[in-house]
Amino acid sequence: MKTIKRVLVGMLLFTSLLAGCSKEEDSMISEPSTQNVSLEFGAVLNDLANKVMNKTIHNQLPNCNNGVPKLARITVSYNGEARTVDLNILSDGTTYYTDYSEELKIPVKVSSDGDDSNDFTKVTLSEFLVYDANPDNGGKLVWIAPKGDSDFSGYVDKPLPFDITVRPGTKKYVELEVLCFDERMANEYGYLSFVLTTEKLFNLCFFANYCDDNGRHYPANYSIDLFVLNEDGEQIQIYAGGEHGTMPDIGQYDDGEYFGRPLCLAVPGPPDGVAGDEDYLFYTIIPEDWESLYGNIDNIPLAAEGLNWNEVQALYNDDGETQEYIHILINCEEVSACGEFETIPESSFYDSITPENPVDYFEIVTYLDEIIFSFSQGELCADAEDIPNCINEFEMLIAEDGFVISCLPAGCYTFIRQQVDGVNQLITNDEELLEFLGIIDSKGDALLLALANDYYWNINDIENGAIKEACDGYELIVSKIVSSCTPLQIDRFHLRITHSGQIIILDQEVIEYEENICI
Repeated sequence: MKTIKRVLVGMLLFTSLLAGCSKEEDSMISEPSTQNVSLEFGAVLNDLANKVMNKTIHNQLPNCNNGVPKLARITVSYNGEARTVDLNILSDGTTYYTDYSEELKIPVKVSSDGDDSNDFTKVTLSEFLVYDANPDNGGKLVWIAPKGDSDFSGYVDKPLPFDITVRPGTKKYVELEVLCFDERMANEYGYLSFVLTTEKLFNLCFFANYCDDNGRHYPANYSIDLFVLNEDGEQIQIYAGGEHGTMPDIGQYDDGEYFGRPLCLAVPGPPDGVAGDEDYLFYTIIPEDWESLYGNIDNIPLAAEGLNWNEVQALYNDDGETQEYIHILINCEEVSACGEFETIPESSFYDSITPENPVDYFEIVTYLDEIIFSFSQGELCADAEDIPNCINEFEMLIAEDGFVISCLPAGCYTFIRQQVDGVNQLITNDEELLEFLGIIDSKGDALLLALANDYYWNINDIENGAIKEACDGYELIVSKIVSSCTPLQIDRFHLRITHSGQIIILDQEVIEYEENICI
């Protein structure tokens, strides 16, 4: 139920310490006015619950199932020249740090007149990349320091590049933060040895429907205010409604159908001292207008809701790859309780189809180069003078298209061929199908009409394939591919099909979402 592919497991935020060995800076003067000074980097772990994340934060997080760091490749520049240095990464079993390097000794000019105000070298750190092996021999990039103009800069307090002032006679430490690297999102980082500490982020996903005054469901446009509790018991806002990243991706497909995709926000785990059943996340849904779909609506925020750590963890499924989302209903009342849902059995539902007008014989055919499925009612050529010839003529009746396109990506299609008073006819589009069915007065009628509108169902699975006779027509639980390529998205629908053949969406939710897949 309500699973979406968790394209991203979580984000590890690292802090780093460069040149952690006990080497003292080289005090030898390489020339009368120059001293070499070792540059070292230390770090302090950010408390994500106490910082407001950049409004360009992404709905997706980098995948943090990365390898063990072995080598850091950094780029620094000073005195008008840039230098790229490779540093081996060591570990004492609990922390990681880079090995000492002669290449990170920075020359600093020392004046001889006693005025040391200009005795410094300005070093610019512009790149920092960490690999699980030497990249020249196939090592993979596992961590990276984001740059200030990148989409991930909001996750660190000091993105690259930044300047470092190195003075003689000092032991220079500079704080640096890195993020795990996901090659699918390489452009998002924009673009020296460290102690690494982890802070994990989790996806919290939402999907919403808006109901008009007639009870019809639409994919909703909305935004979210989200607060997180810090260790002092204060609510810190990390997402502000209406800003980029706090609203779902909405739009319209080429066939005219509107869509709303799940909105996933990165949230931290609970702070120390907060129990698993104690609320530490607080969110408010703000309904937003959607001019081309349902127009201007009441934008009064819904009541605030709280979440505890147990509830956040419960959204993740046992497979570790999929996640349920929080389903929000805006202005929606509960649907009619008429009837009870039952599964759609494996045996054909076509038995109950009742054509509007008397038909001697009809056959529902699914075709792909040949007939791959057929169902028939009635007696073919019962009154024909030449029955074999009559049957042959009917069997030669093959449509070039149909009211159902399926078997993706091959593209089989379904049509109806019928015989009325000895005349053979084809039914190949939605209008002809509605005329053939007339009043929707059987479950078979309702299911065939749903099939003609690209809905499908699972056999004997009441959560993904069900039908009931309702107060006005029939209600169905069915699925539909709403986007077949980048992304692949499949939604589950609760439909009402009226006796007149109108299809009303009572509810809609995403059950599968794959960002980079086509079928």
